[in-house]
Amino acid sequence: MKKLLVAVCVLALASPVLAADWNEVDDAPELPPGQTTVGDGSLDNIFGSLTADEADMYCVDVADPAAFRATTCNVTTYDTQLFLFDMAGYGVSFNDDDPGGCGLQSTVTGAFMDGAGQYLLAISSYNYDPESASGYIWENSPYGVERAPDGPGALDPVIAWFGSGYNTGAYQIALVGAGFCEGGGTPIEPASWGQIKSTFK
Repeated sequence: MKKLLVAVCVLALASPVLAADWNEVDDAPELPPGQTTVGDGSLDNIFGSLTADEADMYCVDVADPAAFRATTCNVTTYDTQLFLFDMAGYGVSFNDDDPGGCGLQSTVTGAFMDGAGQYLLAISSYNYDPESASGYIWENSPYGVERAPDGPGALDPVIAWFGSGYNTGAYQIALVGAGFCEGGGTPIEPASWGQIKSTFK
């Protein structure tokens, strides 16, 4: 019993609640299932880069929609758009210009989420927008508010993107209340494994 308790304590010390970032791998896809984020602890930032007429989509895990926030305010220099979709590609939320007035950057929250779970977070440069089979999922304006789907294609899942992105380059999305879609991204250090194994000898 003592040995088991020691092992649990060592494991707890070797596996703290971690905060980590995700860096875009190759080129994140524009459509579901997006790029799967892998890691342990909270997901605090996503770093990537956009080329002309491109969107990047990432899977994020949200345990508490009321606590969730994703923004490019004060961390990305150009005019962005942020979108949330469910895992089937149906629109959840969109913002072009931050409602708080930080400028041309964007912020989305869990205000329109149905509940906890995995969601798809997408970023594009203004004015590159998602479409369903019925048309644009969101209207182009109003700009300075976060909105649920309100376009002619609002009731169908995203199948394409259309328009012209006016900016390119590196971006950062700062997140609060988000986690990785898959765990195991931060392995326990080999020395820690050695300590755990030694308790069972």
